[in-house]
Amino acid sequence: MKKLLLLTICLLLAASMVSAAAQITTSATSIEFSGKPAKAFSTSFSVLNNGTTNLTSLQTSLSTTELSKFNMSISPSSFNLNTGVSQTITVTGTIPDDVNTRLSPFSGSIVVSNGAVSKSVTIDVTANTQLTIDSVKVDVDGDSESVDQGETVRGVKPGSKIVIKGDIENIFTDDEDITLEDVEVEITGQDLDDDDDLEESDDLGDIDADEKESFRIEFTLEEDIDEDEYEVTIEVTANDENGAKHFAEIEFTLDVEKDKHDIVIQRTSVSPAKISCARTATINVNLKNQGRSDEDEVVVRIESPDLDIDFDDVSIPELDEGTGSDTEISKSYSFKISEDVAISTYPVTIKAYYDTDTLSDIEAVDIIVDECNRASSTTTTTQPTTTTQPTTSGNDDTVVIIQEPTTTTNDLGIITTPYTESTESSLSTPILLAIGGFGIVAIIVIIVLFVVILDLKKKV
Repeated sequence: MKKLLLLTICLLLAASMVSAAAQITTSATSIEFSGKPAKAFSTSFSVLNNGTTNLTSLQTSLSTTELSKFNMSISPSSFNLNTGVSQTITVTGTIPDDVNTRLSPFSGSIVVSNGAVSKSVTIDVTANTQLTIDSVKVDVDGDSESVDQGETVRGVKPGSKIVIKGDIENIFTDDEDITLEDVEVEITGQDLDDDDDLEESDDLGDIDADEKESFRIEFTLEEDIDEDEYEVTIEVTANDENGAKHFAEIEFTLDVEKDKHDIVIQRTSVSPAKISCARTATINVNLKNQGRSDEDEVVVRIESPDLDIDFDDVSIPELDEGTGSDTEISKSYSFKISEDVAISTYPVTIKAYYDTDTLSDIEAVDIIVDECNRASSTTTTTQPTTTTQPTTSGNDDTVVIIQEPTTTTNDLGIITTPYTESTESSLSTPILLAIGGFGIVAIIVIIVLFVVILDLKKKV
C-alpha cells in the first residue's frame, strides 16, 4: 500500500515538472480590429516560451468560419521557440467589400500549439457601417427634445402626437465616392399601436458620399394605452454600390404617464360647415377620461359672445378611468343663430371641466354664417327651452341638446311686391262686346256710303 502511494506521488511530481518545463504565454488574450468594407487590416501579438525547455514545430492556425471570407493570413505559420524567447505573430486580412455590417463583429481564434503546449487568442473584426444617425429629436404634443442612445422621453400621455426626426449621413468620404442606396428609416415600438407593435418607415432614396438626408416620422399613441415605459428603436438600412449592407440604430424609451384628472376633448366638429337661411348649427363633441380617476362631475361649457351662446351641459354621466367605451362619450349641441347676426366667421369655445368647475381641456371651432339667397325666411329667438334626446351610435352614448325657440316670421330685408293684374276700365265683358259690335256696323255703313257717293259723282 505504501509503495502504491509513493508511486502516485512520483507520477504527479513528474507531470508537474513536465508541465512546468513546456509552457507558453501570449501578450494578449484577444485582439480586435475595425474598419470600413474593403478595408485591409493588420495586427500582431507575441508568444513567449516561459517554460524550461525549448519548443519545436509550433504551428499557428485560424479556428473560425465567420472570418472565412476575410482573406486571413497568419505569419509565421510554423516556428521554434527556445526557452525565454518570444515570437511575434502577425495577423492580416481584408474586410469583404460586400460585407453585412449588421452581423459585426466577426469572431474567431488563433491557435498556437504543438504536441506539448497549446494557446489560443480570440480575434474580433468589426465591419464599420458608413451610416450614422444624427440630431435625433422627439416632439411630444409640440414640445421637442434631443434624444441620444438609451435616454428616456417623459411627458408622454395617452393620445399624444409623437414626431421623431433626425438626419441620416453617408460618412464615406468624397475621395471614396461610394453612394448609399435605398436608404430606409424604420421606427418600431412594442405595444404602442393598439396592443400591437408600432411600425413606421420613411424611404430616403440614395445618399451620396459625405452627404446627409433628413427623416421625419409621426404617429399618435392610442387613447387607451396603459401607463408604462415603451422602448422605441430607430433602425436605418442601406446598400452601397459594392454590395455591402449598412446598418445603424438608436434605442430610447417613451415614458407614458397619466394625470390623476384628465378629461380630454378628443374631437370637435360643426355641421353644417356653413349656415345661411337655416340658421341652426350643431356642434359635435367627443370627451374621454384619460386620467387615473373615475369622473362623475364632468361639465361641458360652450360659449360665443358674438353668437349669444352661453351654455353648460351638466348632464354628462360618469366617465370611468382605464380603457373601454365607458371612458368616453359623444354629444351634440344644436343652436339657433339669430337672423341679426352678420355674414362672417365666429369662433366658439368648448371647455371640459372635472369636479364641475376645474378646467381640464379647451378647444375651439368656427361657425360660418353665409349669405341667404331667399327673399324671406323664418327665424327664431336665441333664448330656447332645452330638451334632451338620447341617441346611440356604436358604443357611444350621444345626447343631443336641442335649443327649440319660438318661431316668428321676419323680413330678411329684401322687399318684394306681389304682382296683381289690373285694367283701365270697370266695364263688364258683355258691354264691351256690344260696343265692339256697334263699332263694326258703323264702319261698314260708312264704307257703303262712301262707295255710293263716288258712284253718283261719276254719273254727274
